[in-house]
Order: sequence, then structure tokens, then C-alpha cells
Amino acid sequence: MNKVKRIQSTVLIVLLLLLSGCGGQEQSTAKKMELPSAGLAKLVINHKNGSVKITGRSDSDKIEVDASVKASGISMDNLELKLEAQQDTASLDARFKGQFLSMGEGSVDLEIKVPKQLNLEITSHRDGKIQISDVSSNGTIDNINGDIEVSKLSGTLKIKNQDGGINVQDIGSDVKIDNNNGHIVVNRIGGSAEIHVGDGSLDIDHVEKDATITQTGSGEVKMGEIKGKIFQNL
Repeated sequence: MNKVKRIQSTVLIVLLLLLSGCGGQEQSTAKKMELPSAGLAKLVINHKNGSVKITGRSDSDKIEVDASVKASGISMDNLELKLEAQQDTASLDARFKGQFLSMGEGSVDLEIKVPKQLNLEITSHRDGKIQISDVSSNGTIDNINGDIEVSKLSGTLKIKNQDGGINVQDIGSDVKIDNNNGHIVVNRIGGSAEIHVGDGSLDIDHVEKDATITQTGSGEVKMGEIKGKIFQNL
């Protein structure tokens, strides 16, 4: 029995030492990346922990990324930050890889400038605000925990979000939103709108075509001008 207790005590001490070693002062750094956009049709972003701001530019022939990195209790060596192209798709990875028994955290805030015509896909994002504006293309967003703002996007827009508010305005084509929790604003949509509202509310106005609205929670739904047919399941 004493031997068992000694083993347990040793394991506890090792764990405490490992955990205490994960502390430390906050580190920060800034990095810039560029990639020519010739021949590219899409930018795919895999990003966790941090904000993303994407702005389209008509006078640019490259993707420009400004990354602001912070780490507390986790090594900067765990940072994965790269921008590369394969065939017609550019890939941007910005995240901290897991660290065994780490109690720290790392974040990467991104400011991205892209040619207006480049399609955008944000995959596996979590914990941070997403902003997209002034792009003449399609956008797809898959997010967990964070507000989303999209404006002046001329193509189609698809959003899947777990927790956070969504504000979508001045979209040129169809909009599809699946939101689990949070307030949704949809305004000035050039195509149709398909909105699933979970535990949250919805304000929708100025939709040129049909609007399909489903709701599984109890929040308020306000509808303004819908020029097409309205399909509701509340």
C-alpha cells in the first residue's frame, strides 16, 4: 500500500512540474507573407484562435497576409503558419499545434488582402471574429464561436456557425446560413436566402428572391421586404 502511495505521489509531482513549466511570459511576433495570385481560383484558410479580416482589392495581383501572433505558456515552435499554392488553390494555415499537458494558449490574428475575384473558404475556424468585405466572388465559412460580418460580396455566401452573431449585408447572389446560437442580421440580398435559426433571433430585409426560414429555438424573427416567396417553419 505504501508503495502504491509513493507511486501516486511521484506521478502527481511530475504532473505538477510539467504543468508549472507550461507557464511563462507572453510572447508576441508579427509576420508577413505574400503569394502571387496568377492562376489561382480560391483561397482556403485553416485557422484557429484569433480574428480574420479579409478585404478584396481590385488593384492587387497577390495575396498579402499580416499575422499578429501571441503565445502564453506555449512554445512559438508549435506555431504553424504557412501560405502556399497547389494547382488553382492557395492554402493558408495559421494555428498552434497541440502541446502535451500544456495549460497555455496561442492566437493568430490575420489581416488578409486578396484580389477581388478570388473565391474564399474558411474551414475549421474557432474562437475569433471573422470579417469579409469588398470581394467579387463566392464565400464559404465554417466557424465555432465568434461573430461573423460579411459585406459587399457579389457571389454566393454559405455560413455554418455554432456560437456568435452574424451580420450579412449587400450580397449579390444567394445566401445560406445555418446558425446554432446568436443574433442574425440579413439585409440587401441579390438572390435567395435560406436561414436556419437555432437559439437566437433573426432580422431579414430586402431579399430579391425567395426566403426560406427554419427555427429550432425560441428567438424572435423579424421580416421586412421579401420580393419572392416566403417559406417558414418556426
